[in-house]
Amino acid sequence: MTDLITHAKGRAKRLRTYLSDIGQTLSHAQSLEAISKEEGCRDWNTLSARLRQQQASMPNHPPVQVGDRITGTYRGSDFEGTVLGLERADGSDKQLCPVWRIKVHFDEDVEIGSSPNLPMTRRRVRVMINKEGQSVNLKGRPDGFMAITL
Repeated sequence: MTDLITHAKGRAKRLRTYLSDIGQTLSHAQSLEAISKEEGCRDWNTLSARLRQQQASMPNHPPVQVGDRITGTYRGSDFEGTVLGLERADGSDKQLCPVWRIKVHFDEDVEIGSSPNLPMTRRRVRVMINKEGQSVNLKGRPDGFMAITL
């Protein structure tokens, strides 16, 4: 799962990489401080405390974010891939818990069929997942199609 602090650290790393590409050097600590200033905080400690507080107040946040690298199983086959899309799927009152529609692009074709005469594979799928990273039906009950390793 990508939390808010991990996301901020990733931003700092991308900033450092960009500046390095154009000939500017910046330490990791300096890039964290720059991200903190950009967010309107005094320093990294202040920003990280604020992000922890925000994370704690979001009990129904999705288990993954767009751009995350994920692993797991899809229809019994192991996969590695990237999250391309994510949206909250607010359902009916019969829904057991919050669910999200997720679009995943697999690094390699994933076999979904067992017929030797007609191989069936997928490279990109859309499923609904719960906060545990399991695929669910419209009512929020696990359906066993996908399980993301969190």
